[in-house]
Amino acid sequence: MTKLTEIYDPHLPIVLLSLKTMYAKKIIGGEQTVEHRKRFLHTSSQAIVYSSGIDKSVGLFLKLGIPVEVEDGYEIPIISLTEFTSTSLDTLQQKFPGFKAPRSYIYLDRPDKKPLLDYFLRQAVKKEI
Repeated sequence: MTKLTEIYDPHLPIVLLSLKTMYAKKIIGGEQTVEHRKRFLHTSSQAIVYSSGIDKSVGLFLKLGIPVEVEDGYEIPIISLTEFTSTSLDTLQQKFPGFKAPRSYIYLDRPDKKPLLDYFLRQAVKKEI
């Protein structure tokens, strides 16, 4: 069984990105191929998606291209996506006391976030798109 660690590129920045469930579903369905943000990294990156809607869970990994500056922020191309074993907000808060879902995004490649990143990278891949 493939783990997320086999898809992850340690040379690219990685963030925990908060998206409304509706937009996460559009990305999975192929309807949305670009993410719009008012501010974001200025390089290719990776994102683990926290779905902030009714499901309140993490279960999507994105490879993101170089953001393009537009009038009101950045358009970030979604290069690929991978669904992985979902983890609920409740479970994350039990495993990582003090965990709070980000409003926009947080960097996961920081020393204080390493246990959280390692946890996500151990999850089984369900589907690569």
